[in-house]
Amino acid sequence: VMVDEVEDNQEDQVEKLIKLAKNEKVSVGLHIYCKSNDFDIEIKRQFDRFVELFGFEPSHIDIHKKKHIIKSYKIVQDFCKNKNIPCKNLSCLGDDIMTVEGVITTNESIFSGTEKDFSEIDNWLKSLGDDVYVINFHPGYYDPESSSTLNKEREVDAENIRKVITKLDGYDIKLVNFYELKK
Repeated sequence: VMVDEVEDNQEDQVEKLIKLAKNEKVSVGLHIYCKSNDFDIEIKRQFDRFVELFGFEPSHIDIHKKKHIIKSYKIVQDFCKNKNIPCKNLSCLGDDIMTVEGVITTNESIFSGTEKDFSEIDNWLKSLGDDVYVINFHPGYYDPESSSTLNKEREVDAENIRKVITKLDGYDIKLVNFYELKK
């Protein structure tokens, strides 16, 4: 969740996420979007806003936009370590991104499923070993009013998620979330 983008008319969506998170069926994480280079303050402010909105801490934390990741991901990892909250492994963006020892994360970097053909996703699924992996999507419905650069891809991602779910048993893959990673 990008907390600065949550609007008053989205109360129903927030309530749905709260119900899903309470059952630990869906990881509800904080997706930090830094509007300034004062990353310590931004992370703390957005974390506090998340807790205010949802009534619980995020299941995990990551950060929006590559230019901010490179400058601030060590700060995010330190914050996550201190709060005992997982963060996404973004080492796919550079070997020097994941630098904090003891932070809760996966051994492998995230795999982005967005803007990928399902055959590429399926090949990735077939290649997985005995570990915990993260596949990242941006699911949703196409909104003709939205200016998001991923607007059209949201429905494709939602369909690809449905396809992934049908493959899990056949590939002996167990679906987990960030709450389980923390355990």
